[in-house]
Amino acid sequence: MNIEFHCIEETSFDRDDQFVRAFTYKNYYIPPHRHDFYEINIVLGGNGIHQIESSSFSVERGDVFVIPPKTSHAYYQTDCLDVCHVIIKDEFIRRNQKEAQSVHGYLQLMEIEPILRQRNAEPIFLHLDITQLSELQWELKYLEDKSIFNQKCYSAIQSHSVWKLIYYLSDIFYKQINEKKTKIGKLDPQTLNTLEYLHQHFSEKITIEKLSERVFLSRSTFLRKFQDVCGCSPIQYLNQYRTKKAIDLLETSSLSKTEIANLCGFYDLSHMMRSIKKQGISISVRDHN
Repeated sequence: MNIEFHCIEETSFDRDDQFVRAFTYKNYYIPPHRHDFYEINIVLGGNGIHQIESSSFSVERGDVFVIPPKTSHAYYQTDCLDVCHVIIKDEFIRRNQKEAQSVHGYLQLMEIEPILRQRNAEPIFLHLDITQLSELQWELKYLEDKSIFNQKCYSAIQSHSVWKLIYYLSDIFYKQINEKKTKIGKLDPQTLNTLEYLHQHFSEKITIEKLSERVFLSRSTFLRKFQDVCGCSPIQYLNQYRTKKAIDLLETSSLSKTEIANLCGFYDLSHMMRSIKKQGISISVRDHN
């Protein structure tokens, strides 16, 4: 599983039917780059600086990062840094998204934490202890590029193994957050509860009053706590998340633009397009009626 690597990262899959790859980069460092798949980075040894978008963090053995598609990231100032990469096609994650969201910790690990990491200089990420890291490395053998299971006839085993890995990490992260054993910075239960709700109900009509009542906080206290963690208001966060979901659908679905606007909770099509334009995001869209 060891691959010497320094500058040019793997950015593709060997086969069209392949949806996951796993390999380790030794003495790893790389300048900022993006790709179209999900990437789970597991630090197996050494240390360094991990940059994601404009935020940077010191990393050490046991740290775990989920890097969503189109997210800029880099590693630098590294010292014997060994990082296991599990890369997963975006469409594979999307296909199972509805079921996955029912698993404790999934939203926090795969969606919420990566967003907060970009917004907040304080670390919030998952950290594995020695026992957990050892257990994880055992499971990774089913996903490794050189594994006998990395063949078309074993795709069912790999599919099971990918979700077992994601759910295993989700469960650990959920427990660490609730037991306050992880690097959670300013993250508090009320804000986490709100973020989960926004990600699950983004297509619905949502007000500040409704959100603050859900977590039994006054409007002013709720807004202050949310701002401290996310660096923006709940409505700004919601609009940005809706825009992200809309862009995903524009790039991957055959739904009409009006249908996508409705599904993502926008007032109308013009509201959606203004939001996309406001964020300065360039997209390659399919033909939409």
